Amino acid sequence: MRRFQFLLTFAALVATLGSITIAVADPLPLALADVGIEEHLGASVDRSLSFVDETGKKVTLNDYFASGKPVLLNFAYFHCPMLCGLVQDGMVHALKAQKWNPGQDYQILTVSMDWKEGPAQALPVKQHLLEELGKPGADSGLHVLTGERKNVEALAAATGFKYTYLPDRNEFAHGAGLIFLSPEGKVSRYLYGTEFSLLDMRLALLDASEGREISFGDKLTLFCYRYDPNSKGYVLFAENFMKAGGALIFILTALLLGILWRQELRRNRAAAAHQ
Repeated sequence: MRRFQFLLTFAALVATLGSITIAVADPLPLALADVGIEEHLGASVDRSLSFVDETGKKVTLNDYFASGKPVLLNFAYFHCPMLCGLVQDGMVHALKAQKWNPGQDYQILTVSMDWKEGPAQALPVKQHLLEELGKPGADSGLHVLTGERKNVEALAAATGFKYTYLPDRNEFAHGAGLIFLSPEGKVSRYLYGTEFSLLDMRLALLDASEGREISFGDKLTLFCYRYDPNSKGYVLFAENFMKAGGALIFILTALLLGILWRQELRRNRAAAAHQ
């Protein structure tokens, strides 16, 4: 009897595990099958794509690259119930602590996925972001754009941002992240999620700047850190760090030997003078 009960228990356990395996293996819903971010590092965006800014002015992407500054791009839609706001809040939090300022050092572009939205919906979003950012002069470097569906989709396709419209809910299924573009309009870096570390944000902006007008300290930081695709962030690059440490040790050793040599030379001269 006990053996029979054991066999029944074992069979039930196998059946349960089998059902769990089948549930895990189920494919994603069709609406979510092609949603997320596919990295297109080095790809160029079409700078002639036209949009409308939060004031109703017609603009092209080239208007924001003409200054030779990197561009931080994020996609959103303004009636998003949660995710878009979380991404933007995380972006602003990480930018607020940076020494770089929008307009002066880089541009921020928030582009609506929803072709039905316009300046009336975009302006409050810009005002909210500016208030949260709290940086003087940021108005000239933070822009909220809307546009025709084909132009939004072209920009999203070029940068690898995949989203799907859900008409029954009037919402969009999409990923969470930021896209960094070089002054030439090439995709430089991606940061993922809704929260971004201060270091990752700083290094992503530095990477996108392609070394233009950055300080020696920033260049040294870039030398010591490298983006790790597995961790989706920047990590200390041991090889470069060791090279830098080795070079520093060599310089300090050379200086020490120089000082000792000069001291020995002075002693020899003093001894010779007393003879």
